[in-house]
Amino acid sequence: MEDTRDAHHARNAQDSQDAQDSHKKAVIEHFLGLYAKGRWGAADNTEPLDQLLDCLTDDVEWWMSGAPGDGYVTKDQFRTLLEPLDSLTDGPLVITPTEWTVQGPRVAVEAYSTMKLKNGRDYRNRYHFLFEISGDKISKYHEHHDTAHVNSTMWAE
Repeated sequence: MEDTRDAHHARNAQDSQDAQDSHKKAVIEHFLGLYAKGRWGAADNTEPLDQLLDCLTDDVEWWMSGAPGDGYVTKDQFRTLLEPLDSLTDGPLVITPTEWTVQGPRVAVEAYSTMKLKNGRDYRNRYHFLFEISGDKISKYHEHHDTAHVNSTMWAE
């Protein structure tokens, strides 16, 4: 009888962990999906960006490869980083997760993106994201991507 109770308890604990992991993945899928809803940097299209920033805690630890300085940015700095993109992009940034690892509050995601640019090039980057989830918000967001690809597709003449 004790073995049956232990197995039942273990199943319940696993079900609870699976539900927590699914919740974390849903928070991140929603966040990444918002990138596809905007014309980034467009003054008349701030709602997707506002929604994206609302997914983050106010004190989010946000780091991006290629960002000015040491790579850490605030929500306001991110908004500023996006301003020039409206003149460069000709469509949404679609980020597609391909691999997930969930461990405690941390979620690692491998992904790729696609986006049309006004210069006729296709932006197709690869990412490794590291997130931490606090409740329904992202408290840590580290984004590793190919900065040489950014420079050769977006900024090169």
